[in-house]
Amino acid sequence: MLMSCSYLKYSGIQKEYTKIQNADPSQVNLKHMLDQQTFFIWGKSIAKSDNYSNVSMAVAAYSSKYKQHERVGTMFFKGTGTHYGLNLPEGAYTLLIYADINRDRVFHQSEIVGMRELVLDIAKYPEKTVKDVDIEITASSKVIWAESIAMPDIIETEQSLYYPTGTIRNLDDPIFDENISTMGMYDPASFLEHAPTMFYALQEDVAHKIPVIFVHGIGGSPRSFKPIIESMDKDRYQAWFFYYPSGGDLDQLADFFYNIFLSGIVIPKRDMPMIVVAHSMGGLIVREAFNKYQREGKENKVELFVSLASPLGGHPSAALGEKHGLIVLPSWKDLNPTSQFIKELYRQPLPEIVNHQLFYAYGNSSMLKLGENSDGVVPLSSQLRPEAQRQSHNQFGFNSSHIGILENKEMILQLLESMAGVKNIFPESHMTLLVNGGFDVELTDDYSPFSQHLIRYAGKYIVLLAKGVIMPINPQQGRYIQALQGKRVATKNVEIEFIKFMREYPELVDRVLEEQSNKVLH
Repeated sequence: MLMSCSYLKYSGIQKEYTKIQNADPSQVNLKHMLDQQTFFIWGKSIAKSDNYSNVSMAVAAYSSKYKQHERVGTMFFKGTGTHYGLNLPEGAYTLLIYADINRDRVFHQSEIVGMRELVLDIAKYPEKTVKDVDIEITASSKVIWAESIAMPDIIETEQSLYYPTGTIRNLDDPIFDENISTMGMYDPASFLEHAPTMFYALQEDVAHKIPVIFVHGIGGSPRSFKPIIESMDKDRYQAWFFYYPSGGDLDQLADFFYNIFLSGIVIPKRDMPMIVVAHSMGGLIVREAFNKYQREGKENKVELFVSLASPLGGHPSAALGEKHGLIVLPSWKDLNPTSQFIKELYRQPLPEIVNHQLFYAYGNSSMLKLGENSDGVVPLSSQLRPEAQRQSHNQFGFNSSHIGILENKEMILQLLESMAGVKNIFPESHMTLLVNGGFDVELTDDYSPFSQHLIRYAGKYIVLLAKGVIMPINPQQGRYIQALQGKRVATKNVEIEFIKFMREYPELVDRVLEEQSNKVLH
């Protein structure tokens, strides 16, 4: 890697950042320098009304540390109630939320609808992750010193009901191109301007599918997992991705992974189990994230963790890179086998519910094999770190290279078998009905987007519940069905609107009941 064109290119860029900072210091320049600490900030725009529910918005962070009212970070999103993410160096900031009220594709000084002060200090936030920085949306006002910001040309993506703006993508999306993932190694701040929330999915969330979270390795992207995803049962699993700047601080990235996927704050999955599949360095991030579990029963439950060719004992080449590199990536420091990160990685046992399946690779196609046995990249001694073996339930070896393991057919079959051991909270009889889908019908705007989504993917199933053909699986579902059956007063939109749907489309309801009756008879 030290000899690669990308490495040499970004070494030159880092030298230029240092030169500029010495001559004309700024917070914008500082956040791009690899030897400087930066903070991940995430929060929500909170609104008491739906006035801006479909309006383009932006959050901007201003600092006066070096230059008066310098705009250091910006993220664009749509509607309120969605998460935002920013990457900022240490200092005091004013966060402003703009709304494009007049829809002219410019965020004006007079279109500011939220404000919050924030001080980033390593003593206060030692893990350099600042969560729950929510900003309340108010009436628009004018801030004289604020910039007017032109809305960028953003590739239109599917708007999500549950995920942050821009989350739902396909694997061919340009955001997953190699030039972006490589940027994540050498210039994390620039990467985060493209992928600020680090969370992506292929489709909207549905309640009955088990989430499978894929975590790539250094220089990788969600696209790395395409052979696995193509083999998955799409009726039973939904793919999520942690797409992160792989040159970053691993402890900081682990903290971010915990807060997004494990804490239950961003996306609560309640009783539905989750699966994590992590390749290479991604396995270290996930393992450290498990150390952050509070074990209080409020977090999401990971029942299966599969690490693929992960350097669970660090990587000796990282030590060389740290010692001799023109630039040193923060992740290299953590990958050094003698680093504090590796020394403390197994300080806590895995949560009892987590089944760790350790997959290792031993295929090395190099003509000249130097040093100990490896998969061509990671030594076997690191993949099979004794502490990791003791904490895993099984170890499986595959005659593949470090990258080749991701498309190894035997590995994929073993992975699918392991995934099949994770039990869905929906009984098999219910899953069969849910796979049958919902109603493909055009609904008016009288139905909320949430109700429309529910009716389209699970409408038939809910009709069978409401008519008593099948029974609810948990108290939450039971309360919902009681409202549909008139046994308690419907107070929530999803209750009121489904009752309305059954009244407006009785022929669809009758058809579902008839189809189910015929299946039972046969």
